Amino acid sequence: MSAPLRWVACALACCGLLAPAARADRLDDIVQRGTLIVGVKKDVPLWGQRGRQGVPEGLEPDLAADLARRLGVKLELVGLLSSDRMDAMAQRRVDVMIATFSDTPERRRQLALVRPHYYASGVNVMVRRQTRFRAWTELRHHRVCGRRGAFYNRAITVAHGVDVVALHSNQLALAALRDGRCDAVLYDDTNIVALLQDPAWARGFEMPLPTVQVVPWAIALHPEEAGGRLEALVSRAVVEWHRSGELIRLERKWGIPVSAFSRRMNTQWNRRLPSGEPYCGEWAGPRTPADCL
Repeated sequence: MSAPLRWVACALACCGLLAPAARADRLDDIVQRGTLIVGVKKDVPLWGQRGRQGVPEGLEPDLAADLARRLGVKLELVGLLSSDRMDAMAQRRVDVMIATFSDTPERRRQLALVRPHYYASGVNVMVRRQTRFRAWTELRHHRVCGRRGAFYNRAITVAHGVDVVALHSNQLALAALRDGRCDAVLYDDTNIVALLQDPAWARGFEMPLPTVQVVPWAIALHPEEAGGRLEALVSRAVVEWHRSGELIRLERKWGIPVSAFSRRMNTQWNRRLPSGEPYCGEWAGPRTPADCL
């Protein structure tokens, strides 16, 4: 038996999913097809963007490649925009979706979202280096710009006393920062990280504050796969990414600052009880502590 197939068999046995009467599911289709089809973003630098050959590349395509390797099948990547993601999964155009997909109650009602979460993002600010902001409260009485309608504007105002000047788009807010009409721009931290890869921004701007309003990202499957073998296999892979430090390695590979989420999950999944048993368990399940998920 090949190494990938041994991993599949071991994972299924550990998850109690090797019953001979198990119904056919997407995992059977993937193995018979010999290809895993994964939806990833094609417009988010570092996480999923078009490469030189037109094929998506980034941290999430690398995770997709690892899943295919574990299954012993080829990988086909489908580049998606945010507006495409739900339809791509509903129409079964992809088997798995790893596409900066935040876990929300509404989305959990529509798709099977795999636990544990593999990443997380939140809100931060980009500021001029010479302003030297080091705490959210220091932004009070400064001109902080953001996109009109962003869900986090109100939360930031309530939590930190920051009055947000809401403009029609993120592009207008960034232009106002560059021109000096704003002292800071409120934005998703992953987008700021990507912007700071551009020397034109990196020379004069930074993201100095801790990220807040953090929302975890989940790998998504078709709702019919909830509780099935494919979900169990993907969940086990995510656990191993956290335990081995693979996600931290990929962050460094792509020039992404190692996130507090990745560090915490790596610590949790390597934590031991006084008895020597893993604090989180060997894999995610009903008894897994919430801080491991």
